[in-house]
Amino acid sequence: MPPILRSYDKKPIASKHLSEFTRGRILGLHEPSMSYHQISHLLEIPLNTVKDTILKEDQEGKERKGRGRYPKTTKLQDDAMVEEALSNRNTSYSEIANKVAPNVSAMTVRRRLAQKHLKKWLAQERVHLDEDLAQERLEWALAHRNWTRKMWRRKAMWGDEVAVERGGGKRRKWVFRYPKEKWNKDCVDLLLGEERGGLAR
Repeated sequence: MPPILRSYDKKPIASKHLSEFTRGRILGLHEPSMSYHQISHLLEIPLNTVKDTILKEDQEGKERKGRGRYPKTTKLQDDAMVEEALSNRNTSYSEIANKVAPNVSAMTVRRRLAQKHLKKWLAQERVHLDEDLAQERLEWALAHRNWTRKMWRRKAMWGDEVAVERGGGKRRKWVFRYPKEKWNKDCVDLLLGEERGGLAR
C-alpha cells in the first residue's frame, strides 16, 4: 500500500487526550495492515502514540488467549462503535464498520451494539411545537380549564381522523438509541407544516 502523506496543519493530538473513538480507529486501521506511519499521518497523531496504542492492545490480546474464541473487535473498537452511533444516530451499521473497524461486517457491529443495549429503533413521530403554536395551545387549555365533564360532552367534538394523501408520505426515520431514550429530542421524528396532515393544532 503506498504511503499516505499528510502535513500537520495543526498540532498533533497528545496521547492523553485520545478518545475511545480515536483509539478504536487506530486499531481498526491497523487491522488491514496499514503501517504505523500511515496511521500517524492520516489521523494526525504522533507516531509513538500510535505504536503505544497498538502494542498495548496486542499485549492485552495475548493475555486473553486461552479464554475461548478470540473476539473480532477490541474493547476500544466496541466503545468507539457506541460513540459513533450516539454522535450520529442516523448512521448505519455498515457506515460504523467502515469508519471504526473495516475488518468486520455490519452484522458484527450490530451484535456489539446489541450487547450494549443499543440498536436501531423506528423514531416516534411528534408534532413540532414552535413558540407560536405552543402559546396557542396554552391559551386554549387555560380558556377551557374550568369546563365540566358535562360541558365537554355537549360542546366538544372529538375525532381521530388524519388527512392521508396517497403517495405523499415520507420514509420513516430510524435512529440509534437506548430503550429509555424513546422521547429524547434527537430520537424523535418531528412533523413540520404539511407533514402534520389533519392533526389537530
